[in-house]
Amino acid sequence: MKSLLVSSSYFPPHKGGISHLMAEVAKNLRPERVCCLTGVPQKKTGTENNNLFRVYTRPCNGNGYTKALRLSLTIIEILIRERPQIIQLATVGEGRLVPWLKQWMKIPYVVYAHGNEILLAIEKGPKSTELITLKKADRILAVSEFTAGLVRRAGVDPGRIEIVHPGCDSERFRPTEPTCQFRKKLMGPRHKDRIILTIGNLVSRKGQDMVIRALPRVLKSVSDVTYLIIGDGPYRSQLERLARDMKVEDRVVFAGQVGQEDIPEVYSLCNVFAMPSRDQAESCDVEGFGLVFLEANASGKPVIAGRSGGIPDAVSDGVSGFLVNPTDIDDIANAMVKLLLNRDLAERLGSQGRARVMRDFTWEGVANRIQGILEGVLQS
Repeated sequence: MKSLLVSSSYFPPHKGGISHLMAEVAKNLRPERVCCLTGVPQKKTGTENNNLFRVYTRPCNGNGYTKALRLSLTIIEILIRERPQIIQLATVGEGRLVPWLKQWMKIPYVVYAHGNEILLAIEKGPKSTELITLKKADRILAVSEFTAGLVRRAGVDPGRIEIVHPGCDSERFRPTEPTCQFRKKLMGPRHKDRIILTIGNLVSRKGQDMVIRALPRVLKSVSDVTYLIIGDGPYRSQLERLARDMKVEDRVVFAGQVGQEDIPEVYSLCNVFAMPSRDQAESCDVEGFGLVFLEANASGKPVIAGRSGGIPDAVSDGVSGFLVNPTDIDDIANAMVKLLLNRDLAERLGSQGRARVMRDFTWEGVANRIQGILEGVLQS
């Protein structure tokens, strides 16, 4: 059985959690079982065999109608050439004409559901192409129980919804000691401090602002701590101003983007990984799952996460870290102090978190589950 994975906007070299998920799904399904259609901003067309799966690259520029038409024609071309038995859509926006292709060419399809895009589809209304694509799908693969709830809210039959959590590479992310050179490079004069870490886009939802607001309270109990922020985005200037207003600018390091090859060593620097994300439903901005929590746990680090969106699926409260009220400064500060002052507790949660990742969140397990779902669709 071969499937076509359509991920025109979410596939490397595009960055982000969805791109990473789609790349890992393609890599871990057997090479003969998947081919991919992805997009690049430039006007470039090509086909690549990367020894794992065949990748068709098409330009993804143009307006909505032109882009949708080009994508649909390319899907038809690949269906004729590769003869896949089923289509996988990375999001509901990846194949506007796929419901029509399903009817015309008698080919079933499944859709991955993440969070924000489902809220946007609901907001657009029942006649939106996104909701039509969602409702006509043979299966919806939701990344969390929260996201599955959004899909049910959109009017999809619960019997067609499957929860498929993302995985984590526990070989790439593992407990290691950072080099002194790397530590000094990122932390500068604060390289000897205990470190609270956040990795993520600098947007208001991620909760870096709440960690900064909690920092003065943390410093009253733990004097040698610095907050390391990895990532960039439109919220950076506001966060820098907030750090100055809170008089902790010397205890917050804005490191910007770092190379993907350095991310495992970045995790190794920290004592605690904290990202108290919060829902911002009014702007259709939620955390569908939270892959960074798995990466931190796999690195042997305890995590502090906001009790919001799909995060409770990624973080087991009291086992791999703590779930906190993402709008309560005291709750966030208390959790950080508890882990910074109790080394045994921090190490236990980090160790339990890694064991949980290795047991429940392997990419091989994710691929096997997806393969089972695809085969089930074809047999039904």
